[in-house]
Amino acid sequence: MAQSCDCLENFNYTVSKVSKNYAGYNDKVNLNKKSAFTQFTNNLLSKSKKTTDIDSCYVLLRTWTNYFKDHHLKVQLDWRYREKYPEKLSQLSKQFPKFKNLPPPAKDSLAKETSLKQLSDKTLLITLPSFEWEEKKKIDRIIKKNQVLLEKFPHWIIDLRGNMGGNDLTYGPFIPYLYTNSIGIFPSEYWASEDNIKIYEQQLEDQSVSEESKKYIAEIVTLMKRNIGSFINPVGKDTMYVKLDSIFEYPKKVAFLIDRNTASSAESLLLTAKQSKKVTVFGENSYGILDYANSQYFDILCAEYNLVIPISRSTRLPRNPIDNIGIEPDILIDNSEKQKINLIRLQLEK
Repeated sequence: MAQSCDCLENFNYTVSKVSKNYAGYNDKVNLNKKSAFTQFTNNLLSKSKKTTDIDSCYVLLRTWTNYFKDHHLKVQLDWRYREKYPEKLSQLSKQFPKFKNLPPPAKDSLAKETSLKQLSDKTLLITLPSFEWEEKKKIDRIIKKNQVLLEKFPHWIIDLRGNMGGNDLTYGPFIPYLYTNSIGIFPSEYWASEDNIKIYEQQLEDQSVSEESKKYIAEIVTLMKRNIGSFINPVGKDTMYVKLDSIFEYPKKVAFLIDRNTASSAESLLLTAKQSKKVTVFGENSYGILDYANSQYFDILCAEYNLVIPISRSTRLPRNPIDNIGIEPDILIDNSEKQKINLIRLQLEK
């Protein structure tokens, strides 16, 4: 594709691709909002004709995608541009309105590494700052190395503060320890479009994608081709129930500590964990970025930008939305509290 950083061309491209491929488009541009949305789009279209520089056009494009209030849907500055002009991102971000107004954040010092630590003779602290795919090996290694401790200690604290998500498979090894009863899981349904089919067909040619993943993707592609312009559900059910063969004796109690930056896959873990009789969640509401997922990169015309579009939605919708609401803790901890971990430990051990 030839590069063009003409703002009008990139605006029209963004509007076209999002309207055809975004799983949340028809949910959020409904009949009640159609007129206001059209006016909003036309106003930005007029401005794009007069916008000539990369930064101003980025703000305009991001203003349009921010209408949907979905952090998974975005135009972002390409990493090379951010690396070349590191100061620009924070400056430009100040020009966007926030999706929600929050009280001042806690001034906690958060761990940056996946770790396991013994707090007392009864309680373990497991810190999980990320579920990015590269963290999976670290998590697997920690579980294997500390299996005796994990099966002996009655209390766990799992610190998910600042965990912005990654891949659901990363946290999978913890689920058997949390399990007490059947787990309800809401699968994803995918928006079938020509572009989304092409993206998944490209992934089928990618040698880095596992054979297991390719089998699932191929099933999605087949269903999409039969159902262009509608949602497809490869699972065939709105809710799945997972039953395991056994229940671990330990841990007896598991506390999750979350904050406003616990998001995406970390929230997916919370939805599963909260179904366990062992689990209590502490902290403040999580981020709220889980309703629309499976984000894909689209080849926007200007190389200084990336266009990212989620092409699936959860079957929780519309009954139980999480975006911009978050998951509520069972026990709220004030942000001014400086000893959150110790507070939770004392609660578990009393």
